[in-house]
Amino acid sequence: MSRQAGDRAPNLDRAFPDSEGNEYNLTEALRTGPLLLGIYKSSCGASKAMMPLLNRFVDRYGIFGLQVFGIAQDSPNVTRSFIRRSGGLDYPILIEGDDYPLSIEFDIFATPTIYVIRQDGTIAYTTMGFLRVQMEELSRAVADALGVSDQPIIDETVDEEIPLFVPG
Repeated sequence: MSRQAGDRAPNLDRAFPDSEGNEYNLTEALRTGPLLLGIYKSSCGASKAMMPLLNRFVDRYGIFGLQVFGIAQDSPNVTRSFIRRSGGLDYPILIEGDDYPLSIEFDIFATPTIYVIRQDGTIAYTTMGFLRVQMEELSRAVADALGVSDQPIIDETVDEEIPLFVPG
């Protein structure tokens, strides 16, 4: 069964490269603040909808210490193309590698799977796939992990193009 809220996150003390070869250690990042991890596959329709919206979490919560990382189940070349086609992403996209160590340790069974991880290493929230309504739940979980007021992610007056649901 996939890791859920209240569970400990798996061992994050390892380096992952981004699509340009820069290395990131998620345990070191966790020392700075809570993590929002989005594990995705570029060929997944729900991932294509979700990953650009994570920019809004960087915009609204990055100043409070939130660290956002995408975890790509793709090659560096495919990842660079995904970033470009997404209109740019404001957070690092790490290459998980062919053996999918985080996907296996988190025991995910669909993409995208999003985790909010508190600084103590426990999972505060998880969601899978893309449902528009879950964006506000995710925002509340991030705000709670940071100890700040939650910020709206979807503005119903201008975000009509964001679908209610996207199948994987």
